[in-house]
Amino acid sequence: MSVVTDRIRSWAPESLRVLVRLVRSAEARQDARHELRRRTRGEPALPDGPLRHLLVLCHGNICRSPFAEVLLAARLPAREVRSAGLHAGDGNPADPSAVACAQRMGVSLAAHRSAPVGAELLGWADLVLVMQGSHAAEIERRWPQYSGRVRLLGDFLSAPPHVLPDPYGHDAPVFDRVFARLRSAADGLAARIEAQRAGNGATLARSPSGQPAAGSRE
Repeated sequence: MSVVTDRIRSWAPESLRVLVRLVRSAEARQDARHELRRRTRGEPALPDGPLRHLLVLCHGNICRSPFAEVLLAARLPAREVRSAGLHAGDGNPADPSAVACAQRMGVSLAAHRSAPVGAELLGWADLVLVMQGSHAAEIERRWPQYSGRVRLLGDFLSAPPHVLPDPYGHDAPVFDRVFARLRSAADGLAARIEAQRAGNGATLARSPSGQPAAGSRE
């Protein structure tokens, strides 16, 4: 039976295999729902207020979020960036394949140790960045008071797909593709945050009449 099933899977078109995954997996449906919403509505707004603390989340905090944490910390040195996992152990090193892939891209994950996310860490964060629509749905279910701070990191990619799948257990080319998109998403988010900061600064430097406010450097 398994041989027949494998043959059917190999013959089935990709669209049919995607449909089967959607039928079988609530996580896949949540990811697909977010992907459709992102493509329809465009890039989301960032949370209001200063974004001093950024938290990056994935499933186990050993592949995607450690890499994104290092990237964002380098691109946004004025912010504090941390990472954790929705189902992470405490103190695990980064996955060896993730370490190798990051190293190929000039990033070291040698010092990383995993941490589980909780209400205290979510409360610390001004912006929570997740990888999949299912992650956002889980936060909304478990910690609804913090769901307004959640964005998908992939929402800041210029082109779809915007969900950033878990490469854990896959070979090096899969890690390379996912990590390359993580790097592009981190670049897009950092540019967006800096643009928002510059825009807010310009707004604060003007009085309601539109003239430079007292104390401004204009």
